[in-house]
Amino acid sequence: MYSLMFSFIVLIGFICLILAGCHKRDIRIETRESYLQMLNGLRGIFALEIVVGHVVRNERILLYPLGKFMICSVAYFFFVSAFGMAVSFEKKKNYLSYKFLISKPLYLFIISFIFYLVDMVIDYVCRSDLNYVTPGVPKAFFVTTNWYIWELIGFYILFFCVYKYMPKFRIPLVAGITIILSVVMYYSGFKETYIASSFAFPMGLLFGEYFENVKQFLFSFKGFFMTVTLSIFGMSCFLIKNENVISMVFMRNAIGIATILIIFFACTRYTLGEGQIVIFLSKYSTEIYLSQFVWLRLTESLGWNYMIRLPFVVAATIIMAVLMHPIVHVVRKQCSCRLAKELLIDKK
Repeated sequence: MYSLMFSFIVLIGFICLILAGCHKRDIRIETRESYLQMLNGLRGIFALEIVVGHVVRNERILLYPLGKFMICSVAYFFFVSAFGMAVSFEKKKNYLSYKFLISKPLYLFIISFIFYLVDMVIDYVCRSDLNYVTPGVPKAFFVTTNWYIWELIGFYILFFCVYKYMPKFRIPLVAGITIILSVVMYYSGFKETYIASSFAFPMGLLFGEYFENVKQFLFSFKGFFMTVTLSIFGMSCFLIKNENVISMVFMRNAIGIATILIIFFACTRYTLGEGQIVIFLSKYSTEIYLSQFVWLRLTESLGWNYMIRLPFVVAATIIMAVLMHPIVHVVRKQCSCRLAKELLIDKK
């Protein structure tokens, strides 16, 4: 009984976050930049969903689907990152100088290491042996840093190489490499998380580079039919008992893509992500993602019940995210300034 009530409270909380500030638009948003801004404004909700999903993914309760939905949330982050980079590539003449490698992959590596050092201190103080200290710094850093960070860095480097040196067929090439690597990783024994959301990155590039064509297609009957088909195809993976490459790679990615398309449709008609709490969460979405793991490991090692664990992890994660934000901001500013200076020199 208590479990059911707790689950309902969490679900109602998510619904309130989504609907806060939501109302029907008097005028449709039309521009690519407006859509990108709207989608960026929802990052906080998806970051929070990932935190909650990590807590409940092994619990056989009403919240269990949130653990499965994490692949859609991660897909959303891949999509928005790629969408933004494709837009910047078109608008900024010298965007892909070698300073890009500083402002994107190196920046992500640096802040991940800073968070690792903080996690290591927490591990040492709590004396819970969360593997931030025991294996030694280099190994522990690479082992404890979440897979998403390494995959996103890989996508940044892939984007840089393809868009800098390939004048044509960039999106098909990125998509082809992504699909091939996902299939190879599946057969190599990588976990579901590495391969279940990856297709969203080339889709984000497609939206950024061919936005008007994509939008026109999606609002046609063919686009609507494709969205419904992807949804049904993706959801069918949960009916398959013996997992295979189709269900693990293609069906799960279909769910993520269908989710993004549904959100895209919703953004056209309704304002989303305008509630104050969502705005607050989106401001700290990067820090929220990176802050959660030490608290997840700590509470799991202590064997806490999920009804105690969930509010503690969410609260500790948000507090840590807010405290770490000034440091992350300084690193981002230093890394971005190098690229900005080069862009300014190029314009002159």
